[in-house]
Amino acid sequence: MPKVQDILVFFQTSPGLDITPSAWSRYEASKGTGIKNLVEETEPPYKHALAAMRDGWQVIQMSEMKHRSADDGYELGPLPYQTVLSRFNELQDEEDGS
Repeated sequence: MPKVQDILVFFQTSPGLDITPSAWSRYEASKGTGIKNLVEETEPPYKHALAAMRDGWQVIQMSEMKHRSADDGYELGPLPYQTVLSRFNELQDEEDGS
């Protein structure tokens, strides 16, 4: 079977690679077309991006550090930092249901 790209996105409160993600998304092309096994996870798949990198994931995008003044206070809106990781996995047969 050919290898296809899977993507893992960590949303973080800081741009560091050793920061535990607050949220995450997976885009697993290796599992074929359509979503058959969507699972709500309570824990991230890795403790942080460095752990994912040690398991073969490659960083393809990192957020840069924002310059903030002491008067900025809290930010509202989406999490401002994300790390996008990529790994190539074998394409699974669609009949497998995995």
